[in-house]
Amino acid sequence: MGTGDLSLPAARRTFEVVSSYWPLLSTAECTAIRQWLASLDHTHDLDAQQPRSSHSEDRLDVGQGQLLCTLDSENLRLSSLIPDRILRSHAHPFLRQVSDGGRDRVDPMMRQQMIADLRRWQAVNAHLPDIGGMETMGAQSLASDVADPFHLGCPPWSPDKARAHLLADFRDIDDWGDLVDPLAAFVQAYGTGDGQGCVCYRFEGNRTGAYLQPIHDFAAFDLSWLEGNRKRIAVLEENTRHLLDGYRAHNTLIWGPRGCGKSSVIRGLITRHWDAGLRGIEVPYRSLRFLPQLFDLVRGRRHRFIAVLDNIGMDRTDSFTRILSTSLDGGLESTPNNLVFYATSNFKDLVDREGERPKGPPAMQADDTPAEIRHIDSQSTVRRGFDPQGFQRLDERRGLDDRFPLKVFIDLPTKTEYDRMVVAYARRAGIDVPEADLLSQFQIWRLRNNHDLVGGRTARDFILSCHPVRDRQAG
Repeated sequence: MGTGDLSLPAARRTFEVVSSYWPLLSTAECTAIRQWLASLDHTHDLDAQQPRSSHSEDRLDVGQGQLLCTLDSENLRLSSLIPDRILRSHAHPFLRQVSDGGRDRVDPMMRQQMIADLRRWQAVNAHLPDIGGMETMGAQSLASDVADPFHLGCPPWSPDKARAHLLADFRDIDDWGDLVDPLAAFVQAYGTGDGQGCVCYRFEGNRTGAYLQPIHDFAAFDLSWLEGNRKRIAVLEENTRHLLDGYRAHNTLIWGPRGCGKSSVIRGLITRHWDAGLRGIEVPYRSLRFLPQLFDLVRGRRHRFIAVLDNIGMDRTDSFTRILSTSLDGGLESTPNNLVFYATSNFKDLVDREGERPKGPPAMQADDTPAEIRHIDSQSTVRRGFDPQGFQRLDERRGLDDRFPLKVFIDLPTKTEYDRMVVAYARRAGIDVPEADLLSQFQIWRLRNNHDLVGGRTARDFILSCHPVRDRQAG
């Protein structure tokens, strides 16, 4: 398979063409490359090493300096800038088709177009100077330098290692068109654009519409760390497997005392099943008004999504209650098969939180009420307070609960389970205090900080408070 024309004139022509419909660079960067190509000797050949005068050497040095100042090449050599942008791009339809539908669903003609476009960018890249920073495995965040006993390390969904290997392939291979299939495999595994390497998103909306904002620092959780509630967690995992296998999964309400691990269960399911295509979507309260638009964002995509309504609490007069109820079930548009809603709450009843009961007898059952109530004086307090539609109003609000066919109760661990949890968390953090001393310290810390309920969150926070001291002592 040929590489095409890599000459300087071809590079100039193809740069104007390919950058017009597949933009990898900003306007300023395109201008810098255009000026660089124009500054090169028209007779310069890719493989020729012609001696230059000192004047031309100075001119090239200045041009290289302008490129370094203009292009975002802090962590990459200039010769790897375009391959790196290709790996992160979302603009090409081939990349979008692979990301959304998988390699098997890509139009063969689109694959051929991608091969041709890779060669066009190769012609441009062949004339960029091999200067700049060192090749890196990807930028490291400041947070990675902080010792976190519960951090999972480099997550398996991180694209950094695979991206570094592909960058090396771009550097060593003669024909970039031969990388179309490895590139497709990379995109299928890690996605494209700003969401590359992300397993969770936040659902947001504004005047222009709704969108999924990538969450780059997902709070991953190892599901095996939870103690207790094994059978109940198994119900959630089975429902999630239904979703992953293409069956209709149930919207689920996960309820129970605070700090018992309701949200952690959902994060643990995503962490465990991300490689099977499971993704999470956090739905903040402010975004409920845009909820009907969520269907369009996920329908037809190959991934399976859990829309997370965390710590949900709907007031009796909340205008979003009906929007949420209709979106979950009852609207004319069916819910996508690749979407399910998991809600967490401290209450089993999502709306009737104040013990609301209609006053007086039910309107349609007045004949069954005791005679002393039916014949009571019209000036009675009971009669004046009677709401003939009271039960119907309550029934409408309670309808939100029916949209969650599964209601899974997550209870606080027993004392034995809790002690085991505290010790296990301490050992993971490298704290080797004897078990009896550790549990004694925990009880003192818990009472001192007024933790009346002891759940997984309390155990985690205790270990986080102990870890820095123990870590410094250990050097």
